[in-house]
Amino acid sequence: MSGPDRAVLAGLLRLGLPMGGSILIEVTGFTFMAFFISRIGPTPVAGHQIAVNLVSLMYMLPLAIANASSTLVAQRIGAGDAEGARRIGWHGLEIGMLAGASVGAAAFLLRHAILHAYTDDPVIVAAALPLLAWVALFHLGDATQAVASFILRAYRIVNLPLVINAVAIWGIGLAGGYLLAFDIGGSTPAILKGAQGFWAAASFGLLATAVAFVLLLVRTFRGQGVRERAAAAS
Repeated sequence: MSGPDRAVLAGLLRLGLPMGGSILIEVTGFTFMAFFISRIGPTPVAGHQIAVNLVSLMYMLPLAIANASSTLVAQRIGAGDAEGARRIGWHGLEIGMLAGASVGAAAFLLRHAILHAYTDDPVIVAAALPLLAWVALFHLGDATQAVASFILRAYRIVNLPLVINAVAIWGIGLAGGYLLAFDIGGSTPAILKGAQGFWAAASFGLLATAVAFVLLLVRTFRGQGVRERAAAAS
């Protein structure tokens, strides 16, 4: 038996707190979307809940791919196989993006059948149908950012992703959605007012997150390659 190791605990906190913060940002983004949409009325909330339930179910596939990818990448890093870590990371990202695009496209094409599996109420179907039109774009961004963020965690890169998440999800997604949904500037197109405005902004926020994470991953891989070549030359 031994006492707590402060260095180990500090290392866990340095990784765990930013990772937890990223999850907090994602959860609060969805939570406050529901709060704000509830101000519009019960029917938009019903449509929103169907869309949220669907994308939450779809997210399980990229989440599983992200977990597997980060574990395998971390194992290769620990084994000193930087090239293997990069290869697995790229493959995981490619599989995640392909799965996200395929499942998102299927949900878009089958959106009428999916909605009628939830309800046959024509009013709720009419409220949810425009939201499901954003699902393909939303899910592609969600799947990509999930896999990329988990691979970055294998490299212990967690602070910058936290900042990116805050700007994209709270800034673009939540604040942008509020401006669109409630027509704050007075120039929002009718198609983007109400719950659709939140879903449009959230979709673009996730896409922005995905692009930023992929670029950060590319920079990380290149940095690893430069260090490898320098070590080999010396």
